[in-house]
Amino acid sequence: MKVEAIIFDIEDTLYDASLQMRMARFNAIRAMIEAGLPIDLENGYKKLEEIVNEYGPHYNKHFDKLLEHLGLKWNPRVIAAGVLAYRETSQAYLKPFPDAMPTIIKLRDQKYKLGIVSDGIAVKEWQKLIQLGLHHLFHSVIISEEYGLKELTSELFKKCLKELNSKPNESIYISSRLNKAILHANKAGLISVRLKRGDHYIEEPKSIEAKAKYEIDNLSQIFDVLRTIESSQ
Repeated sequence: MKVEAIIFDIEDTLYDASLQMRMARFNAIRAMIEAGLPIDLENGYKKLEEIVNEYGPHYNKHFDKLLEHLGLKWNPRVIAAGVLAYRETSQAYLKPFPDAMPTIIKLRDQKYKLGIVSDGIAVKEWQKLIQLGLHHLFHSVIISEEYGLKELTSELFKKCLKELNSKPNESIYISSRLNKAILHANKAGLISVRLKRGDHYIEEPKSIEAKAKYEIDNLSQIFDVLRTIESSQ
């Protein structure tokens, strides 16, 4: 069977989003403490993680909520220090995995159609792709917000397949997230490949539908998967 398209997730697939977020939050708390936040670094980081888990990663008032949860008055100086440190650290750690660019270029050279399907805020996800230097290498990019959705659905994969003019059983989807991404790729009928990187490395599928057909430890191993698939009947 010939594979026609390779579709990628973004976070923890093209770059180390888990490390980026941990370092950004850590440095934000440290900067806020230096600006006057009355808490130690360990407890401040732990509390911020709890707030992110409660309100979601796309909420834009995490630091305001941190002060509120600590019973403190709103302090623009402290919040500004956190925002600045967070942004600077996020930018510094927004680098593609070493094997991302070589793998994607090789796939293009071998005439595979390449796509992105991911959730998130459209402008932010495009900013990531542009800073990673990968945005120009994909033939289709589907971000959930552009279609009025906060989370991934199987319909988003179908839209990408339509743009790529590829059938589900001829298309691979690569992601580190079993229960948020692989699940919906499977529902759409794609060949799912789990990349075991980032905080989702130890994640277990919550249902049979969330189990990936193949697993790889780095992106370059996708060529082994392709050989296996394309040598089968």
